Amino acid sequence: MLKNTLRLILLFTLSCSSLLACTASSSAQQTPTSGPIVAPTALNAYPQKTGAPYVIKGITYYPLENVSGDYTETGVSSWYGKDFHGKKTANGEIYNMYDMTAAHKTLPIPTFIHVKNLDNGKEVVVRINDRGPFSKGRILDLSYAAAETLDMINSGTAQVKLTVLSQTTNRLRTENKDIDINKGAYIVQIGSFSVQSNAARLAAKYANAVVRKTEVDSVFYYRVQLQGYQSKQEAEAAAKKFENEYPGAFVIAE
Repeated sequence: MLKNTLRLILLFTLSCSSLLACTASSSAQQTPTSGPIVAPTALNAYPQKTGAPYVIKGITYYPLENVSGDYTETGVSSWYGKDFHGKKTANGEIYNMYDMTAAHKTLPIPTFIHVKNLDNGKEVVVRINDRGPFSKGRILDLSYAAAETLDMINSGTAQVKLTVLSQTTNRLRTENKDIDINKGAYIVQIGSFSVQSNAARLAAKYANAVVRKTEVDSVFYYRVQLQGYQSKQEAEAAAKKFENEYPGAFVIAE
């Protein structure tokens, strides 16, 4: 689970206009997405708000200033989408249903949490930027994008476990371990193709390249990835070096 969590964190924190492959040439096919999922990398890019106690339906809620790294909750999560898209959240941001965010009644804004759908085992990392849900028995309201990742759009709700990762973006606590996400094994993805021979042709240019086959909506894609980077900074530097030749090259945690 730790490896999966770190991969989710990296996908969340890296500033790429898509979390999927960017094209390497005119013959490359981008994997379709549901919408733009863009996340700043610095904590100070996120509005922070503690807020005064507030009353909803006769119940007083007391927002927390800080929360321990081993905080967990288990309960029912719902999701909210287009009816709130474009409206202000509790911290003043404009709600984007395609961002990886969530609403919680009292957790600090921002708090980064790992959410696991206990019904199917799927996982996601989201940032708390709103208050709610206020329906009885629910502990979390996920954005449309996060709910889609957890495969709970049709059901509307799911039994989930949330685990606080951090109130910062660099050091995260998960599974009782303090993790520096700047260190570890990373890869740089430079292209994604629907034609395997095109991916192989690009991969042949680099000794550290591999081609990984992925199925999305019954369509196969061949992703060209460069391996062997031992830190996030090293991988990001490599991605930057390739940005002119392969616009949109991005980093993934192994």
